[in-house]
Amino acid sequence: MKIKLLTVLSLVLLCSVGMYAQEITNAFEDLNRKGTVSESDSEMRKAATVEAVEKLLKEQPERKYYCFTEDRMHDIRLSNAIPQRWTDRSKASRTEFAGTCAPGEFYTWQIGVFAPFVSLNDVSVVFSNMVNEKGQSIKSSAINCFNTSGTDTNGKPFVKKIEITKGNVQPLWIGVDVPASCSGTYRGKVTVIAKGMLPTEVMVTLTVEGNRVVNHGDNEGWRKSRLRWLNFSLGNSDQPTAPYIPVGINKQTITYLGGEVQLSNSGFPRQITTHYDQSNQLDLSAANRILNGEMKFIIETESGIEHLTPGRLKITRTSPSQISWEAIQKNKNFTVTCKGNFVFDGSSSFNVEVKAAKNIFVKDIRLEVPYTSFASKYLMGLGREGGNRPDELIHWKWNVDKNHQDKVWMGNVNAGLNITFKDQNYKRPLVNIYYALGKLVLPTSWGNENKGGIDITQEVEGAVWLKAYSGERSMTKGETLCYNFNTLITPVKPINLNLHAQERFYHSNSDLSEQYIPAAKAAGANIINIHHKKDIYPFINYPYSDESATDLKNFISKAHKNALKVRLYYTTRELTVKIPELWALRSLGSEVIHDGPGKDARTLIHSNGPNEWLNKNLTTHFIPAWYNAFKEGKYKGDMDISVITTPDSRWNNYYLAGLDWMIKNMEMDGVYIDDSALDSKTLQRARRILDADGKRRLVDIHSWNHNNQWAGYANSLHIYLDLLPYVDRTWIGEGFSAQNSSDFWLVEMSGIPFGLMSETLDAKNQFRGMVYGMLPRLPWSGNPVAMWNLWDEFGMKNARMYGYWDSRCPVQTSNENLRSTVYVNGNKALIVIANWTDLPQNAKFIVDEKLLGFTPSKASLPEIDKLQWGGGFNWKRNVEVMGRGGLIILLEK
Repeated sequence: MKIKLLTVLSLVLLCSVGMYAQEITNAFEDLNRKGTVSESDSEMRKAATVEAVEKLLKEQPERKYYCFTEDRMHDIRLSNAIPQRWTDRSKASRTEFAGTCAPGEFYTWQIGVFAPFVSLNDVSVVFSNMVNEKGQSIKSSAINCFNTSGTDTNGKPFVKKIEITKGNVQPLWIGVDVPASCSGTYRGKVTVIAKGMLPTEVMVTLTVEGNRVVNHGDNEGWRKSRLRWLNFSLGNSDQPTAPYIPVGINKQTITYLGGEVQLSNSGFPRQITTHYDQSNQLDLSAANRILNGEMKFIIETESGIEHLTPGRLKITRTSPSQISWEAIQKNKNFTVTCKGNFVFDGSSSFNVEVKAAKNIFVKDIRLEVPYTSFASKYLMGLGREGGNRPDELIHWKWNVDKNHQDKVWMGNVNAGLNITFKDQNYKRPLVNIYYALGKLVLPTSWGNENKGGIDITQEVEGAVWLKAYSGERSMTKGETLCYNFNTLITPVKPINLNLHAQERFYHSNSDLSEQYIPAAKAAGANIINIHHKKDIYPFINYPYSDESATDLKNFISKAHKNALKVRLYYTTRELTVKIPELWALRSLGSEVIHDGPGKDARTLIHSNGPNEWLNKNLTTHFIPAWYNAFKEGKYKGDMDISVITTPDSRWNNYYLAGLDWMIKNMEMDGVYIDDSALDSKTLQRARRILDADGKRRLVDIHSWNHNNQWAGYANSLHIYLDLLPYVDRTWIGEGFSAQNSSDFWLVEMSGIPFGLMSETLDAKNQFRGMVYGMLPRLPWSGNPVAMWNLWDEFGMKNARMYGYWDSRCPVQTSNENLRSTVYVNGNKALIVIANWTDLPQNAKFIVDEKLLGFTPSKASLPEIDKLQWGGGFNWKRNVEVMGRGGLIILLEK
């Protein structure tokens, strides 16, 4: 039975956001600090004199190039000159290398190839076995050159072609995986080969002695044994990660944790159904249809719509983690081959090839997706902020020069579909303020020289059509176009309010860590986030630096003794120049260190150009990134500077190996990912590594506001949507305002439609945040301690959340400007009301006792420090809520 409870508020409410605003951290203020990049000098910076080089060149070697060996402590730095050290060496010593290492060590060293006379093509290396005086050997298979070959992020081997431009030097970094059983002096050779040139043999002597080194030497970065991490393949598996279950298939229907996908004979979805209730809990009785009919791939010529005859759907692969299939449609003019793959997390890839059987003019090739009206209530992408789908035709065109836009999501809270459009030439663009330096590549197919675009219709007969078209073009006989796209079904997993209510973070920006543990304990936090620029973690995205690793490990150990967990800032967008392997990574060209304008680069935070250290040392082919200086503590006066890394490179393998090392050697409890170049496969691997021993380790993802000209007018959450299956909570929207609409809060900030919960950043309105279960992070973005106390007193960890979007929400208001969310715990309920206007609003409460589960006999306002005065609550009259204010009301039986 529904009853109307008329309420009156006889006390003055704390209603203005300014009255309870908290100071929050502004990391950009750190950029004003001054410092120097402290490092020891290296003789490898000193270029040979003109006279010394001229003397060397007079030798005119028959091979037309020189090889110089170097140990791991003398990183080859110069690319268009040779160091004086080399011209001082004898001719014979140039192609000889002698080194000493420990049993079990991954030992690294270098060969510098100098091409002063002609450019060299297809440079490669060949290794012999290394044999000691007893006839024991280190097999050639245990030796590799990082510049010429490796293992990609999918665990597959690859070979790289090396070209050396005339006048340049190419370092070749070599690693020997020395067996733990080795001892003695081993001899062998490395043969350097360049196309059309005589080979050069480098004689190698390796003395293995002393005690066995642990972890292949990885515990000490100076050894540069961590280069082997570039070829790390841990985390690749055919088993789902938690909380997912194996995928299944019955005829043409795929089943997964959250629902089903029915495929048509053409290989495209006929229907997609999710099994989530409106609180995003799994409910097999719920069947939320996303599609109003079959997805259609259409080719239109001057003769009209081409009728393509589909064959049979062929399942090509099944495993616990994925299902793959192939379907072919054809007629006399075209063959369309659809190769699909569905992953346990609800994501799919569709590789669609259109092949012309003859020369033909095409009016359009397009994909038509009919969303149900239910699953198109909200929209995000295509230059539109997340929120209610506008009741108008949306007409969007490709423009990769200005816009980081290639995807669109439409959905409801418990059923949605994201689609990303690409072709075979897709490269992951740079994020944050660096988009202009690493833009989307316009898909040849969908983009069609900017003729392509996407239209989204208004609702017609229960359907909202998304039509991705490519426009007119001529195709020649045998020409093939790749109309690829990826999809992700949302929500990606069930929401876990229980854990969200109990996991509480302390996240300070202070350089000094000595107060972190006592401050966290005093506030009631149980997890400490460690950002970079800290005395225990000084250098960005390199938390295992030799200088600080012991300090960080000791801090984590101390935190654990105080019943606190520790997570680390750790992402793959920027990389400190303090990394020992910097010059080895530089030798890989743009594989890891992203190419860019170098000293000519100008960005939002480098308006006058890069730091002078970068200009003098790297000079060209880099993008300057974040920098910080210490104003106090162990590193006072030291400057950390960084460069942008290349997405989807072997650096992902290194990142994951570092994650594994920190878990095993530091016992860290998770990571905090800032704007990132990570892809879903890499984060899937990370999830397996984090979960391997059964302990709960957390992953947050954080993003700056990308809706601006520097970041390509992208949706912050949208960029990372495919990572969310492997994330525990979001922290989206640095730069977002509290004045955004409630539907924007829901879609782009709360995480709820995607199966996650979040925290607030710059949006400093705790009433509005609480509507979505969002609190600030202490002390980075505010003070949630009073709310933590309320949550504990109420028993939030055992509550069920019913948001205003949920038809089962037991408390509604008569005013749509006052949004209400109810948390029910047995015979009590916490009602949160937020005013989304700047003016006072009046309303009645409408309580459904049946939905509430009890008849309330008592109502009160819990006292919440700096937010709300406590007291009795009289429900005899209308309630007035001041502009931007709110109420938190406790109902009890």
